[in-house]
Amino acid sequence: MRGFLTNRGKAKGNFDRIAKEVYQLYEQINFVDQKRTQIDTGSDNNFLQLARKNHEIYNTYKELLANDYILYFHQKTISKFYKRQHVQELFKRDDLKRHKDVFYTLDSPIGRKLNEEVPKKLLVIFTCMTDAKRYDSSLIPNRMFPKFFEGIERSLVKNVYTLRLMDLNVSHGSHYISTTNYPEYEDDIQSTILNVMDELNIDRDNVVIYGGSKGGTGAIYHGTALDLNTLAVDPIVNIGGALEQNDRRFLKNLRNEDLVPQINAHLKESNSFTKYVICSENVELYYKQTCRIEQDNINKVNLKDEHITSHPEVSRNSVPEQLTILNNFFSTHI
Repeated sequence: MRGFLTNRGKAKGNFDRIAKEVYQLYEQINFVDQKRTQIDTGSDNNFLQLARKNHEIYNTYKELLANDYILYFHQKTISKFYKRQHVQELFKRDDLKRHKDVFYTLDSPIGRKLNEEVPKKLLVIFTCMTDAKRYDSSLIPNRMFPKFFEGIERSLVKNVYTLRLMDLNVSHGSHYISTTNYPEYEDDIQSTILNVMDELNIDRDNVVIYGGSKGGTGAIYHGTALDLNTLAVDPIVNIGGALEQNDRRFLKNLRNEDLVPQINAHLKESNSFTKYVICSENVELYYKQTCRIEQDNINKVNLKDEHITSHPEVSRNSVPEQLTILNNFFSTHI
């Protein structure tokens, strides 16, 4: 692990110093497990935005992430960070639930979508990356909990509960994968899904794991780990090598980069339920990595479509296919 990823305060046993209320832009931060750390950027740009442009600021930002601090607000010239384990103190949403350190929402079927004469069903949604406008927002919900496919329930069969998982970790979420600062993350996510299934008394046959892009990463990883019906749309299963793109996701050295070996191991261990991956050979870098998942164990849908020229367009151009697969999953056991 590189130097900027170590907890310098702890490593030196330096607990006699009190953390400052506000640090200046290039000042070394004293980590003593304080709840909040603030940095004066000297501008309207938040610390994350500046980390894109300056290597020294980037290193400090990675150190903040490694010490489990999350950027949650920027006011005037001050960027504010909060310890991940305490961020619930910042949330004001009544609909946000918590299991262990995982936050989620759970929507029940209402109106004409409620039919108690058929079994309950559960759609588990791993949310995608936010849009370009909000990509480096200082607000946690903008970066880590955009509402992927809002209103999807209207296009699904009846009696579907919708569980949406927040990717609350590091900078923009860790694609729902454990990190050095949060090694229990994967276990907590899977525990959350199983806990909701148990609370609602929903059988495994009636559960579908679903997500696109980084949400597709979470879907294929946890869907194979739990062996549940799964639909992953162009998942990002490897962020190393040519896909690194200057660490734009701020995950390098914080997380296992290549997930394919573990996904294949999950599939070999147990694969009783059906898994679909929608991808496109037109997006070569992502497609090559997806093809490394053992083909006999998943159903790969390769979209050959001239309108698909980039990764985000895979999901946009496959909505009918996604809904067909999801409804087929849920209709099988009506």
